[in-house]
Amino acid sequence: MARHRPASEGGYQRGEETRAAILLAAVAVFGECGYERASTRDIAKAAGVNPPSIQYYFDSKEGVYLQCVEHLITLLWQKMGAAVDAAERAVGDGTSSDQMLIEGAIGILGAVLSTTKDTTQMGAWRVFFDRQQAGSCPPSATVIFERKFKARIDSVMRLLIARLSGFEVGDDRTILHSMALFTQGLAFRAHKSRLLSALNWKEVNHKEMEMIRGIVLAQARFTLEGLARQS
Repeated sequence: MARHRPASEGGYQRGEETRAAILLAAVAVFGECGYERASTRDIAKAAGVNPPSIQYYFDSKEGVYLQCVEHLITLLWQKMGAAVDAAERAVGDGTSSDQMLIEGAIGILGAVLSTTKDTTQMGAWRVFFDRQQAGSCPPSATVIFERKFKARIDSVMRLLIARLSGFEVGDDRTILHSMALFTQGLAFRAHKSRLLSALNWKEVNHKEMEMIRGIVLAQARFTLEGLARQS
């Protein structure tokens, strides 16, 4: 992380505004180009700053990317924190019924598939997130994302599935069910062009996302109820 900070109060505020502008521009550039193809010159141009500003505030392209990931994690917890907390309470209570456990899992998946209409800024973050999930990022970013976000999600989903299915938490089937449930909604964004072509849609707006959300959650509920019946 960059060590430089403007000295005066006014300079500090301008510095933070410049830093924020670079981050927003970087999210859009990384989302459009991917990490490897993006350059600090591209980011500086999009932010309306001189290229040396990138090194001044972030040290390197990787430094900018890691700060984007840190901010993305903050946004994701704002969106998903309450649902994950509720699921952890349900799975931590030995008296929770299967239905309570299922609702805990559905709550997490519903948060992932939030139907809040994208602003231009949030749309850029979603594209950035999709590339991050696809592995178009430096290894250091994957480590941060796993440690500060994904590990907790994986843990609670596996615990929920283990309770419902009777499998051990570390059983391959538990892990595969967890991965399948968590990624099925994201797949619609990762393969957006195929989705639009197959359904003759022009765009995925609020109405279309509601339909996707309803189908994915219904399918997830069917799977979870099936696991509970088989246990």
